[in-house]
Amino acid sequence: MNMESVDNLQVSMSSDEPEQQDTDTIPVQTWLAPQLDIIALYPACFDLARPRPLKLRIHQDLIEAGHKRSDIKHVLGRYCGRIRYLQSIQPGAVRVDLQGQPAGEVTEAECDSPRARLALISAQRLAIPLKPKPVKIKKIEKVKKPKAVQEPKPVPPLDAPLTSESIVSGRLELTVKFTELPQPVIVKSGMKIGVQTDTALVVTTLKPKVWKKLEKAQVDWTQWVAAMTGKLGAQVGSDAGTIVMLEEASLQVFEKKVKVEKLS
Repeated sequence: MNMESVDNLQVSMSSDEPEQQDTDTIPVQTWLAPQLDIIALYPACFDLARPRPLKLRIHQDLIEAGHKRSDIKHVLGRYCGRIRYLQSIQPGAVRVDLQGQPAGEVTEAECDSPRARLALISAQRLAIPLKPKPVKIKKIEKVKKPKAVQEPKPVPPLDAPLTSESIVSGRLELTVKFTELPQPVIVKSGMKIGVQTDTALVVTTLKPKVWKKLEKAQVDWTQWVAAMTGKLGAQVGSDAGTIVMLEEASLQVFEKKVKVEKLS
């Protein structure tokens, strides 16, 4: 798979589609591979509203992350074919890796192909077909036509795909609740703990100041409940199940009061 520069990827299309297609107008669900939702997995790198140039050979990073080559080629081709992404390829623009960190700059030579594709898309949009000349027909008699009953427009089903105009940028957060004090692993940046849920093991590192809230609740209250909220990070599969990393976690602890039944 030759993807030396992702900016030059071509999208695979059927013969009845135009050679250069404006993927900004294609619903996101139609070009995201089911096994590779790059927007959810790498939100710091891939942004539909404000795309940034991608790191050269970023497909190698995705391959090393365990994704299929066919899915990578399909999804990167669609993402890099969008007008907003092509417009982001400017000389000196900073490229980003999967974590959103700087990974080089765009050179003048790397801008040639995106500029050519933008020019072709603009030319296709300006192409207007010739209208046929109207044919004059002699009016013989005016006949009033009954007014047609306008049928209500059908409502799309629940699984109707979204368009790019229906999608805005946001932040995906995860909240986990637990009622027991775990035994932390002391690491350089704080206290590393895990919370086993029904679907995945949530792992995060709490700052020492945040960890003291749990210790205080354990001492002061007989029963308590903690709500831990943070940014959804990487998801890794293991023999024991899925492991979800929770980044920038914040914590709130509440006392859980025992209900006392009144004697009748």
